[in-house]
Amino acid sequence: MRPNTFATTAFAVLLLAATTALAAPGDDPADDHQSVTGHADIASTLGTVLIVDTYSFAAIGHKDGRVSGQFELRAKYLNVTVRAHGVVECLFVTGNRARLGGRVTQTTFESGLPVGTQLTWSVMDNGEGGKDAPDTASMLLGNDAAAYCALGLPYPEYPIRRGNVQVRP
Repeated sequence: MRPNTFATTAFAVLLLAATTALAAPGDDPADDHQSVTGHADIASTLGTVLIVDTYSFAAIGHKDGRVSGQFELRAKYLNVTVRAHGVVECLFVTGNRARLGGRVTQTTFESGLPVGTQLTWSVMDNGEGGKDAPDTASMLLGNDAAAYCALGLPYPEYPIRRGNVQVRP
């Protein structure tokens, strides 16, 4: 009886190894490692000019190093409204803070924010309770996305006027 038990066990191990090798990395939701989602409506000034950035984003960092996600930006500056959409290409999470970067894939302002432009930003999730400080977010700034996510410091951040950020390490 022992030879049959050994043969059955060996066959099961080989079958498991073969089917595991066929699965593509990242197909299993358990591969998800970190995620950052949110909507931020922030206001800042450049000299005496009011700048309002409103953006939404969703990013998932996978254990194999891949990052997937999207962002949508609407910015108002000197009575000009700019809309840009893009893909999130990098993510770095530490505690309740995140640095993100992506590449513009659609824009209404090709002369100032062309397709292919890399944008980077930082956010901080300060909790959900009424006694918690508001979440904060930076403006979306042009920068090398991969370098910013890997080595950058958080940008100056402003309290979110409307919206919420969720950072899941």
